Amino acid sequence: MQIPYQQLCARSLQAVLTLAILGVVQAAPSISNGSRLYAPCAVCHQPNAWGSPDGAIPNLAGQQKRYLEKQLAVFRSGARVDTAMQVVAAHPTFSNQHNIVALANYLSGLDANPNPVNGAGDHLRVGQELYARICRACHGVDGRGDQGNRVPRIAGQHYPYLRQQIEAAASLHKDLAPPEMTSALRGMRPQEMDALADYVSRLSNTEGLLDSNRHDGAAKYQPPHSP
Repeated sequence: MQIPYQQLCARSLQAVLTLAILGVVQAAPSISNGSRLYAPCAVCHQPNAWGSPDGAIPNLAGQQKRYLEKQLAVFRSGARVDTAMQVVAAHPTFSNQHNIVALANYLSGLDANPNPVNGAGDHLRVGQELYARICRACHGVDGRGDQGNRVPRIAGQHYPYLRQQIEAAASLHKDLAPPEMTSALRGMRPQEMDALADYVSRLSNTEGLLDSNRHDGAAKYQPPHSP
């Protein structure tokens, strides 16, 4: 069941998309203006590309360019499913690779949201240990990803979106992400998912992160036992 903000986006997006893309086509014979191409996306992701106020829709500003290009392609193909994104990606404008590149260039050049939605902050040290164990090798120490390998920036992403993506990794990304990553995420307990998502949402401001509920040794990560 979609949350109200996502329902609003899905219902209004088609009309906005038609008008916005028409404006782009009229503006230039060769569509290369990323800011104009972004216009329909602003319905859900906001004009500054910082995502929805409730954090359920992700920040796109400052995201890795090649990752954005890949995601538009997989939404267009149907390999990744989301009603609003598929409405956008299915538009003929995005059958043109030049337009996809222009949009990705525009978004990657924007400043990321400086105040993402965070979690409760209860078990940040656990989240830090989980990040080092599961995520750091691909996403980097700072969580900014890897443009060459199309690894996304996850640092400073909204906690609700991260939490949902972690939980849905097995079903949504089984064909889109390394199996070792999805396997590790599937094996996590709900409290560990909370901790990891919360830590990553704060990762752009990691200096001095403290676990407010940690007593000596109490919050240290313990991998789940195999059955």
